[in-house]
Amino acid sequence: MRKRFILMAGDPELRAAVVAATPEGWGMTEATDLDGLGDWQEVLLHRFMLLSLDDDPRIEDPIELIDTLRREYQLNIAIFCLGGSQERRDAARSARADRFFDRDTGLQRLPEFFAQFGW
Repeated sequence: MRKRFILMAGDPELRAAVVAATPEGWGMTEATDLDGLGDWQEVLLHRFMLLSLDDDPRIEDPIELIDTLRREYQLNIAIFCLGGSQERRDAARSARADRFFDRDTGLQRLPEFFAQFGW
């Protein structure tokens, strides 16, 4: 299985920071909704997802997206949420996202994520 992850964020600065932190050998799939990722089988081929919870009109409702992945697709892909208000984080937690970080902390932890999922 290839080393791939998903980035769902509309902010070009966040994208650039993630690209800069991505180690060689990893592929990044970008999307703004689940349709952009393909069928659930395509999502399953990724090791984790970085999902921006910041208000961004380019990203479909992230809470609904998490709920669809967990309830409808029944996938257990790791979902790391970046940013967002406490209210959005609580909603994402209820939808069963995995971890929550403010944007800067999440970016600092990216090397750890790549190492953890680099099997």
